[in-house]
Amino acid sequence: MSTHTILITAPGGHIGTELVPALLETGRAKLILPTSNPERLKSALPTSSTERNTTVVKGSIKDPVWIESLLREHGVNTVFLCLTGPDEALTTFNFFDAMHKAGTVRHLIYVSAGADFVSAEGMKRLFSACSSEHVLVKSTMELKLLHGNFGWKTTVLGPMLFFSNDERSKGSLVAEGWFDEPLGEAGVSRVSTRDIAEVAKTVILAPEHKHAGTKIWIGSRKTYSGSEVSALWGQALGKDVRMVKSDQLGLQQFEDGMVGKGVPRDWGRDIRLMYELFGKEGFAMPEEEYGRLCEILGREPEDYEKWVLRTGKAWAAETNGQSG
Repeated sequence: MSTHTILITAPGGHIGTELVPALLETGRAKLILPTSNPERLKSALPTSSTERNTTVVKGSIKDPVWIESLLREHGVNTVFLCLTGPDEALTTFNFFDAMHKAGTVRHLIYVSAGADFVSAEGMKRLFSACSSEHVLVKSTMELKLLHGNFGWKTTVLGPMLFFSNDERSKGSLVAEGWFDEPLGEAGVSRVSTRDIAEVAKTVILAPEHKHAGTKIWIGSRKTYSGSEVSALWGQALGKDVRMVKSDQLGLQQFEDGMVGKGVPRDWGRDIRLMYELFGKEGFAMPEEEYGRLCEILGREPEDYEKWVLRTGKAWAAETNGQSG
């Protein structure tokens, strides 16, 4: 079996901490993990991730000269590119250029989002409904990858809304029964980061897979409204749970709350605009894409409702233990 030399961005993030051990367990992966904080990354990864097939390197993924040299030095043939933030567009374009100049990469796995970002109808709908830069940037990058002449195969992952996003509301949920994410009532599909990592692992190790080189949507068949999510968390925690509304007042409160926690106003507004899109358009997964996902996973994706109940009960038990 061939060994793949894989550079993984955000290796200490929600997807990365699932993907790194999953790849190492196969014995077929040599991992290059760039980070600005090696000690923090090492503490976030399982102990097994410190074995000889893992190289943690200190530097900034915003530096294209460093990225190019890193790709060349280690002979990286596969890149898992997961980026977000206010400077996502500039960083991503520079990363593509560094990969092109290095000339070693044969397969790119790019983390986008579950939406039609490239067809004429899809773009028309997206650009007419959405003003969030960190959503629209995905369309720009998918178009660049579709029409660019880079010389590598590109597999695009299109995850829906992460289960783990709910963990940001843990404090207010446990203390006040308050879910501070304005999901709205149109309904959003949910996804486990473990399933994203499983799909990524499959196409990384089998670049000849029939679904490699395509866009793979990853999420639940069912969509969940804000009231449904509130009810699920209420059941899990054994208390009434309220959720911030997806009207203009609620969205403004959400934006102001982020700014109050130190988030810059422009980035807070951009995130708010994404939730406005969810409230108007929803975030649903087409049935045919769900079928492809089940084929790739060899099973149904993880169940969001079971995750909420399991997580909420663990939080409640933790809180009761601390109070006792």
